Amino acid sequence: MVAVQVPSPTVYGLRYPHPNLTELFMTYYIAQAVGIVGMALSILSFQCRENKRFFLTQAASGAMFAVNFLMLGSYTAAVLNFINIFRGWVFGFAPKKLRTPLAVSIGAAYILSTVLTYDGWLSLLVLAAQLVGTTVMWTDSGKIIRVAQLAFVSPSWLTHNIICGSLGAILCEVFAITSTVISLVRFRRDGFAAAGDKR
Repeated sequence: MVAVQVPSPTVYGLRYPHPNLTELFMTYYIAQAVGIVGMALSILSFQCRENKRFFLTQAASGAMFAVNFLMLGSYTAAVLNFINIFRGWVFGFAPKKLRTPLAVSIGAAYILSTVLTYDGWLSLLVLAAQLVGTTVMWTDSGKIIRVAQLAFVSPSWLTHNIICGSLGAILCEVFAITSTVISLVRFRRDGFAAAGDKR
C-alpha cells in the first residue's frame, strides 16, 4: 500500500502540520483579533505628540503583532515585532548616551533574527522596514519618524501583511498611513514635541 501524504492545511498564510480545520479556523480568528488590538494601538501611537509615548505605544502594538504573525506562520515578522518591545523601551526610557549603542544592537538583532528565520524576499522587506524605522527613531525627530513611516515603513509592512493574510495588520497600515498624514498636518501647525518634553 502506498502512503498518501495529506498536505498541511493553509488559510491566508497559516501553516500548521495538523489537518484539524476547526482548530485551524479558531486559531485564524484569534490571530485576527489580536491583530486588531495591535492595529488600534499603532493608530493611537501616531496621535501622540510626545515621542516617549509614541515609542511605548508602538512597543505595545509590536507585542500584539508579534503574537499575530506567530499564529499566522510569519516567523521573521513575529520575531522582529518581539524585538520592537525592547526598542520601545530604548527610545522611550534609555539614557540618550546609551541610545546609539543600543540602536546598533537592535539593528544587529534584527539582522540575526532575519537570517535565522529567513523565508524569502518578504523577510528582507520587513527587515529593511525595521532598520529604517529604528534609524529614524534614533534621530528623535517626530517629523522625520512620520515621513519615513509614510514613505517606506508602512508601505513595506502593508505588502508583507497582504501576502501574509493578516487582516488586522493590513488595516493597521492603511490607517497608520492615514493617521500619519493627519499628524503631520496637525503637528506642522502646533509643532512636534521632543521625547523629553512633558506635554
